Amino acid sequence: MGPISEATAGEKSPAGRRTGSASRALDHTERAVWLGFLSTHLKLLRTLDAELVAQAGLPMSSFEVLLTLAEAPGGRVRMKDVAASLLISRSGLTRIVDDLERKGLVTREKCPTDARGFDAVLTEDGRKLYRRARKVHLTGLRSAFLDPLTDEQLDSLAGVWRTLGFDDEANAC
Repeated sequence: MGPISEATAGEKSPAGRRTGSASRALDHTERAVWLGFLSTHLKLLRTLDAELVAQAGLPMSSFEVLLTLAEAPGGRVRMKDVAASLLISRSGLTRIVDDLERKGLVTREKCPTDARGFDAVLTEDGRKLYRRARKVHLTGLRSAFLDPLTDEQLDSLAGVWRTLGFDDEANAC
């Protein structure tokens, strides 16, 4: 990448935030941050997925469904709410739940408060597999992402995610 002009880099506000045209080209640091984020995210997801499949026989997408159900009261969540929380389409969720249901890990039941909807419900076998897969997931997450970082780096990243709107009070993993 060639030299970055001041017009490309943008100005900084008194609060230290970047200003200027929103459509300006990325400077070297911005490009490194963006591509580093994408690359790290993709590498981490591939690593975690491979470990979950190898050690628990469960792809990451299925683990995320089991995680959502395991954290819900009674292990029960409306299908549309599971899809929304995982940022996947309802049809994508249906395919995942079909597979989990065939394996006896989840059942689908009519929603008791809305006859039009269905709930995904975690079975006892699903809860057992979730517990085993959670250990695999957390071990991989720590080794591939969290443990290489210092406490200061973790605090900085947490601050970045809060600035960008992440709710760190939400339950996950």
